[in-house]
Amino acid sequence: MATIQNITIDQDCDYTETLTVKDSTGTVVDLSNETITATLRKTHLASSSTSFTTAKVSATDGTCSITLTDTVTSALSEGQYVWDLTTTDSSGLITRRIEGRATITPSVSR
Repeated sequence: MATIQNITIDQDCDYTETLTVKDSTGTVVDLSNETITATLRKTHLASSSTSFTTAKVSATDGTCSITLTDTVTSALSEGQYVWDLTTTDSSGLITRRIEGRATITPSVSR
């Protein structure tokens, strides 16, 4: 079962969040041999999606970052979205690690 983590993203701004990936028992996952993917969609059934840029911060400590540039966030409409982060191990097993709602807050300054 994935950890629930809701995030807030400011429209027209760079966004970066550092996350700690844990398994269903709460144990930190060693990301050394894992590929990380994170995606944002307006709804679970939406056909279009936005991919976060992901990076391992400290693989053995289970930390990674997700990032969107200001160009990407400017293309997002304000409102509620859903997002998740998955890992894929060397055997191809995909596991959803983190999921939640993402709130895109509107920009005043452009």
